[in-house]
Amino acid sequence: ILKILHILETKREKLSDEKFLEYCKVVKKNILKAFEERKLTKENAKLLLRRANNLLELAEKKEEMKKIYRENLKICPECGMKNTKNANFCRYCGHRF
Repeated sequence: ILKILHILETKREKLSDEKFLEYCKVVKKNILKAFEERKLTKENAKLLLRRANNLLELAEKKEEMKKIYRENLKICPECGMKNTKNANFCRYCGHRF
């Protein structure tokens, strides 16, 4: 569990956002399982869960920010360029929205 947490904390950029979120959830489940099986003390489980929850929170905030970003974009049907939501013309090809 410690090794996986360390990898998630230090190699974050090498994973897709979806994989990162998935791994964080799996780690959290494994921490809880290890505690239930008495392989972890309550104190150690709390510390590991705090680390896993921090990673989950960051991943969820990033997903939320990406959603907000996507909602504020207008994709040009001519060239596929991303434009601001309030754009009247594509900033790349000049297509009128």
